[in-house]
Amino acid sequence: MNQYKNNDRGFGVLEIFILSIAGVILMTAGVGHAWLKNSQVEVVREMDSTQRRIQDHEDVINSLQVKIDKKLNIYQLRDDLEKAGSDLVLVPVSAIEKIPSAGGVGALASSDPSDSSLAQRSP
Repeated sequence: MNQYKNNDRGFGVLEIFILSIAGVILMTAGVGHAWLKNSQVEVVREMDSTQRRIQDHEDVINSLQVKIDKKLNIYQLRDDLEKAGSDLVLVPVSAIEKIPSAGGVGALASSDPSDSSLAQRSP
């Protein structure tokens, strides 16, 4: 029963080879895991910076839209024209005449001038 205790049995060549392969695999897996985590952190940082840039652009767009809406306010336009001493006056819609196209050179492709992008609408 005690005969196995007295044997000095060491590791065989096959066992050392298998342990070496397992060690190399574990080290490679550790390096790969660290590299992937580092890549993941870089991607998250890039996503955050892109989100910040998008938010900055949206803020600029909103700011410009507010400025445009302020400039296109009909009452603000009238006040600005009055302050500038402009000779522009309101024209009633009934005073506007539609002139048919001549059909020659320079005529619009559309026969109805109201389809044109140049047609004006009253406020």
